[in-house]
Amino acid sequence: MSHSHLALQHLIHQIDTAGPRQKRATPPAWLPEFVDQVAELFEPFVDVGRVGYECTPSTERWEISMYLGATEAVGGKVDGEVRSVAFQFDLQRLSAIFDAVDEFRWNAFPSGTTDVDQGVPSSERTFVSVNGRFHDNTVRLRLFCTPPAEVSPGLRHFADGTWEAV
Repeated sequence: MSHSHLALQHLIHQIDTAGPRQKRATPPAWLPEFVDQVAELFEPFVDVGRVGYECTPSTERWEISMYLGATEAVGGKVDGEVRSVAFQFDLQRLSAIFDAVDEFRWNAFPSGTTDVDQGVPSSERTFVSVNGRFHDNTVRLRLFCTPPAEVSPGLRHFADGTWEAV
């Protein structure tokens, strides 16, 4: 029996024994508008950036995490190098997006400290947290200075100067 046949049998067994897939929560109609408005406030210092985000419902509110995605260099001396993008963010305009702001915090994790929520070193994951309401919906927005480690780059920058969204 070939090895590929064993892998196929294993996959068939997984399909046969798997339970029903858990349904994802359907995002509410207001969520894309909120994400788009917040994304407009990321201003890269150099070049361009692509905003990444994750939205998760909880029992009390929608949890929204946003960040400026990394850029991968393609070609040239730095081929394959992945860099975070330096940016500024207009916090005053952010507060105006909300109907009401209940809590506005900056969570700083200096080098060598640990993110209490995640239990992992997070010197590069310092974030701003805003709890408030948008169109009568309770949200917690977290704005991170870097993308999560497991996220692929959002853009590719080619040696000829062109850009490609990933």
